[in-house]
Amino acid sequence: MAINHRSLYERNIATVVQQAEASLGPILNELGTILYSSCETLKRGKYYFLGLNPGGGSERTIRESLNELALGKATENAYLDQDWSSPPKRTYARGEHPYQQDFRCLFAGLIDDPRKVCGTNLIFKGSPDARELRIQELARLCWPVHEAIIEIVQPEAIITFGVQAFEFIAQKRGGQPVQFAYSRPGYWSWQHSILADGTRLIGTRHPRGSARINNQVVDEIKQYLGLV
Repeated sequence: MAINHRSLYERNIATVVQQAEASLGPILNELGTILYSSCETLKRGKYYFLGLNPGGGSERTIRESLNELALGKATENAYLDQDWSSPPKRTYARGEHPYQQDFRCLFAGLIDDPRKVCGTNLIFKGSPDARELRIQELARLCWPVHEAIIEIVQPEAIITFGVQAFEFIAQKRGGQPVQFAYSRPGYWSWQHSILADGTRLIGTRHPRGSARINNQVVDEIKQYLGLV
């Protein structure tokens, strides 16, 4: 019998690549990204993070992103290292887009190094406006890849920005009724549930305007996770 000399790290990457190739045929040539964290996060970890989908700034196809992952070259962390400016309207320093700031604020309070968090989007296909997406159809197409990643990471909690990713995961994995944390009457700041397999599911509002992550939200989530 042949001996498999590949490391666990290489096997994890191969598992995700194989699942993506099998599942994402209809969108492989669309602009988008498979993984937003480094490929080195494809291992056992505390958290799995999901946004909804890439914005309209992607210059490569999902297939190209997948090839980079397969070669182990996906070492950049989009939340911390990339320039998400949209000139001439908005210009930010690298890693300082409001979404990136909120990612850093949240996970700096939950883990010693946010770079350790495996993160991507529920939908790998990019779009300038999420309202253009066929969310349920595309999320179902991408979900087998997420199942493969979750099996690798085995997170204690899955954390989302935005209600769509939270609701889709709750629907797919089942579990306890959703509980809301309110910052003021009628305005929830984050929500949580426990999935059927015991994994905690946490969702914050999508970072924009008054819905930005703040220390109070981070402290409440830390308490919920038993970190304080």
